[in-house]
Amino acid sequence: MKKTITLATLGLLSVAALPSMAQAPITVDGKLAATEVAANGYQLVGRDTGARGFGDAGVLALYAAADANNLYFFLVGTLESSATEIKNSLQVFIDRPGVDGIPVGTALPLPADPTSGPATSFQKMNAKLDLAADLGVAIKGTGAAGQVQMGAVVYTPGTTPTATAMVASGSTPLNAVTGAAFTVPASTTGTFAPFAGAQVAYLTSANLSSNPGFATNGNAPANGLEIVVSRSAMGIPATGGQVRIFALQNNQDGGFISSDYIPQGPADAANPGSGADFTAIAGTQAATLTVTASGLSIVTSNRNAAAAALKFGVYPNPAPAAATIDYVVAGQQNVSLDVFNSLGQRVRTVASGTQSGKQSYPLTNLTAGAYFVKLRVGDQMTSQKVVVE
Repeated sequence: MKKTITLATLGLLSVAALPSMAQAPITVDGKLAATEVAANGYQLVGRDTGARGFGDAGVLALYAAADANNLYFFLVGTLESSATEIKNSLQVFIDRPGVDGIPVGTALPLPADPTSGPATSFQKMNAKLDLAADLGVAIKGTGAAGQVQMGAVVYTPGTTPTATAMVASGSTPLNAVTGAAFTVPASTTGTFAPFAGAQVAYLTSANLSSNPGFATNGNAPANGLEIVVSRSAMGIPATGGQVRIFALQNNQDGGFISSDYIPQGPADAANPGSGADFTAIAGTQAATLTVTASGLSIVTSNRNAAAAALKFGVYPNPAPAAATIDYVVAGQQNVSLDVFNSLGQRVRTVASGTQSGKQSYPLTNLTAGAYFVKLRVGDQMTSQKVVVE
């Protein structure tokens, strides 16, 4: 039986008051239905159209929705599955408004090893993200057929950043065959209070190519990971705010990332693997959601849109020997301008600090090869590939 999240179910609103509220038309069951992708329902955040890093498994698309009481996320995808077990993990990282997370470009701290029971897929996840994540939600196989477990992590910044993880589903695994939802107790307090009342469902397929959404690269109908969290538990103001998210496929313990990530997994990307640095990968590897009092809108994470807003360009390209970098900073904002080689290694910092107005820099003395010029102005990030001949 499908389990539908309603405001009354969560004890947040009386039944009599329901008709006056705009509620997202979403059933939490691991199925993305066409009726759920609506004006007040799921909106497309991004897709992964690249090669599959872990064989016939991975992610296709990411959706988000909001109503007056909840945030919803749907990651269309399928983990490796066999007759005996489900492998790998799907992870969603969240950067909440007004909450300090692990600074962009800082390796995620690792949670302490569990004293008993299974570990989460965050156990070895030490990537550098393009958002200041303060929370993470994930599923991974339990070692049994048709079962996954929900994991959660809370990140705390500081001189020595920390991570605290838990197997939220405990001894009650999620049934990946039926898509039955697991509910975190509404009474949850302390470190994991942001997940109080959260629900997670995952519906598996035999493999990614048999996922109903495969042929359309993630359009409904499709199967995958579905998450709903309470706005009040998450500390999202009633008026809303900006929430940033990033989703990916990882291995069982989180120590080796697949090439499947959203937004903007490059079409020719290899697996980032262990210790990945998403700030050094072309594009903005996070999506921004503008959450309102009763819904949300997707702020494009497309680097082309950011480039247009910043009037960012590198020319000539290809560059026979030298190139010029131009951009415009509106007002006074913090700026960083860096050059990375094709291995993702920073080879030069061109500019760093507060700037205003039109900027222009020469790009010289680089050996022949491909480079990525990455520009960050305030919260806007973009990059451009340049070939030096």
